[in-house]
Amino acid sequence: EKDLADALEEGGCDLETVRNIIQGRQLPADLRAKVWKIALNVVGKGDSLASWDGSLDLPEQSIIRKDCQELIDQLSVPEEEKSVLLLDIESVITFYCKSRNVKYSSCLGWIHLLKPLVHLLLPRSDLYNCFYAIMNKFIPRDCFMKGRPFHLFRLLLQYHEPELCSFLDTKKMTPDSYALNWLGSLFSYYCSAEVTQAIWDGYLQQADPFFIYFLMLIILVNAKDVILAQESDKEEMIKFLETSPANLHLEDIEDLFSLAQYYCSKTPVSFRKDNHSLFGSSLLGLKDDDTDLSQALCLAVSVSEILQANQQQGEGVRFFVVDCRPAEQYNAGHLSTAFHLDSDLV
Repeated sequence: EKDLADALEEGGCDLETVRNIIQGRQLPADLRAKVWKIALNVVGKGDSLASWDGSLDLPEQSIIRKDCQELIDQLSVPEEEKSVLLLDIESVITFYCKSRNVKYSSCLGWIHLLKPLVHLLLPRSDLYNCFYAIMNKFIPRDCFMKGRPFHLFRLLLQYHEPELCSFLDTKKMTPDSYALNWLGSLFSYYCSAEVTQAIWDGYLQQADPFFIYFLMLIILVNAKDVILAQESDKEEMIKFLETSPANLHLEDIEDLFSLAQYYCSKTPVSFRKDNHSLFGSSLLGLKDDDTDLSQALCLAVSVSEILQANQQQGEGVRFFVVDCRPAEQYNAGHLSTAFHLDSDLV
């Protein structure tokens, strides 16, 4: 703790330095704000709200104020500070909507994203900068019902846990039906404040937006036996899945991240490369012909990755290739690891 405090005090501390000092341990509460700001790359950022006139006049302003008030009511804040904090939170959401031309809705889960940040007691400018950075880097596009992020998660689940995926498919329980608030709030919707902080401590240091998918995966993997044994109706099962992150305790987080890292290492690199446009504010990565993941039969793997995996030894993702070309083409040349299955016989 002293080493981290000294490094932060000296200034110029970057995320790599923080990682080397912390080495996966939970952050001290009094240093969390400084570390999160470094991880979100907002240290030294100016006040984005400085040029705003402060008008709280959106058509949905009453809904924003109501949601902000509900958040304030959940916090242990001295009565004399509540009005100032309420104005800060409402200003952050309102300015974000105006500057990004987004219509606010309670189902977006922004209030739950702000909750861990509010605990840091940040000034309004830092609160906005941190919220903006999280929205920009860690919340995927189309994070809504039937959105692309959830089709991608189903493919990841199918890749690692085909039996569990098939069971949920049979029950018509799609990831968006139970994981919408997992992804949209980075688990803060259901987890306690201390568990959420511990998850964010690790997740923000990873600096990998896709890592949330592996945390989500492990939650399902850990509940696999219970899920497969379920005999309740669909709505009860969805409720069970949806609220399962609430069962996480502080002592579970180290194992959660360790398992997530393992599954991450066993996942094709194509998982990230082919879907990088899900994250970030730039629209340059989006293409009209992006694959419709809802129609994908399985997680796609690039040819180059299969070729590289075929040559490597030891750790890493290895592929069992089924070559369905006619026998004469297979005999003319094939990967050393390829198994031949003539399509005419299928």
